[in-house]
Amino acid sequence: MSKHIDKNFLYSLPSGASIHPCRLIHKDGTLMWKHALLSQDNVPNLPVTEGHEQHIIKTAQRLEELNSWCSQELEPWQCFLIYAWYSPEDAELTEGINVYFTHAIYKNADVFQTLLPHIQDHETLELRDNLLFFKRC
Repeated sequence: MSKHIDKNFLYSLPSGASIHPCRLIHKDGTLMWKHALLSQDNVPNLPVTEGHEQHIIKTAQRLEELNSWCSQELEPWQCFLIYAWYSPEDAELTEGINVYFTHAIYKNADVFQTLLPHIQDHETLELRDNLLFFKRC
C-alpha cells in the first residue's frame, strides 16, 4: 500500500494484508472491500478468521461473474449494490458466503430471472422482501 496513506484508514485482515476500504477485492472487478465489510451504519466488520476472508474473496469473484450476466452493456458503476455481506453479529452473515443485494438499474425480479439459469448446484438465489439473497456453498 502507498506510503502516503494514513495507516489508520487501512483494514488489517487475518491474512496479514492491510487494505484500503476502496480497494477492489479483485483487480478487474467492481466490488470493493468496503462493500463486504461495512455495515449499514458504516462500521467496519473485519473478518474474524482467514477462512472468512477467503470466503469473502471467493464470493466476490462469483458475484462479479453473475453481475456480468446482468450488466453486459452497462457502465461499471451500473452493477450490483450490496446491502449486507459480512457481519459477525448476524448469524446468517458470519462466514462471508451470504450476500443481500440489488441492482443499480434493474428490478430485483428481472435480475432474479436473468441469474437463475446461471446459479450452480451448490448456490442459492432467492428474492427476499426488497432484496436478492445469494448464498455460495
